[in-house]
Amino acid sequence: AVVSTQSGHYAGEGDIEMFAQNTGFIFDIAPVFNAAVVFAEHRYYGKSLPFGNESFSDWTKTQYLTVDQALADYVENVKWLKAVYLNSSSAPTITFGGSYGGMLAAWMRIRYP
Repeated sequence: AVVSTQSGHYAGEGDIEMFAQNTGFIFDIAPVFNAAVVFAEHRYYGKSLPFGNESFSDWTKTQYLTVDQALADYVENVKWLKAVYLNSSSAPTITFGGSYGGMLAAWMRIRYP
C-alpha cells in the first residue's frame, strides 16, 4: 500500500521538509498496513519551481499552478512509485491532508478514484 500525503502535507502551503517533520501518526500506523509513506512536493512550492528562479517573473509562467496540474503531477508520482518501488500498479493508495491538502486529497478521490 502507498499511504501518501496531499498538499498542506503534499506541501502545497510550504516546504516539504517542514511538513514531513511535523507528521507523526502516519509514520506510526504505516508499518501496521505494510505501507510506504510518501510526501510529494507541490509544484511552485519549496524546491519544485518549474522555471527555477524565473517561476514567478510573469503571469504566463504561473499558468501551470493549478489544482488540475497538482493532481495530475501527483497521479504520475504515484504511478511511478508503484512501478519502481512496489512493482505493482494495483497497490492501494490512500491520500490525506489538512487545509489545502485536505481539499486536494478529496479532489483526488473524486477525480482519480
